[in-house]
Amino acid sequence: MSDDDEGFLGLDPTRDVLLSPSAMRGLVNPLRLRLLELLQADGPSTATELGRRVGQSTGVTSYHLRVLAQHGFIVEDEERGDDRDRWWRAVHRSTSFSFRVPGDPATEDTVDQAAQFIRLNVEASHRRAIDWVDTLPSQVDELAAMPWTVSDWPLLLTHDQARMVVTAVRELVAQFQRDPEAATDDPGAVRAHAQFQLFPEQ
Repeated sequence: MSDDDEGFLGLDPTRDVLLSPSAMRGLVNPLRLRLLELLQADGPSTATELGRRVGQSTGVTSYHLRVLAQHGFIVEDEERGDDRDRWWRAVHRSTSFSFRVPGDPATEDTVDQAAQFIRLNVEASHRRAIDWVDTLPSQVDELAAMPWTVSDWPLLLTHDQARMVVTAVRELVAQFQRDPEAATDDPGAVRAHAQFQLFPEQ
């Protein structure tokens, strides 16, 4: 197994997209990132419904969906669509990024774009966390039973150990990922957001 292969264990190429610096052009936009996230989490939808959820017009939403389609992140769901409404679905269930995709290293032309994509992801995750924190005062009676967590661990890692951590987290999370259209037998199941970041301190 090569050094590059070792870094991507836990990813299913048929269901997970691994972005390289040059492959993310279509996603360096906060609205497109949000639209893709909704399609991955909730399954196929239309520009009208997605526009309602993100507070944008159908026209604006349709434009950004077409851009996502041009870059291969989503496709038209022809089984659902008709002459009046076009349905879209995500091609992959999750999105990851790496500077180590074989054959597609970062360059001066793409590193700024990659940094912008990472920044958008971190900012979006921060907003979701704050939205959740703001609901806590209204859930005082339920807090003790909540399983959710916000954790921060200082680590001292070699590059090989860092790859082991990334692989272990990916493989663990993959066990709980499901098709957004699949029914669940557990009435207590709720949609949750997990974002994993591992980076060196500066």
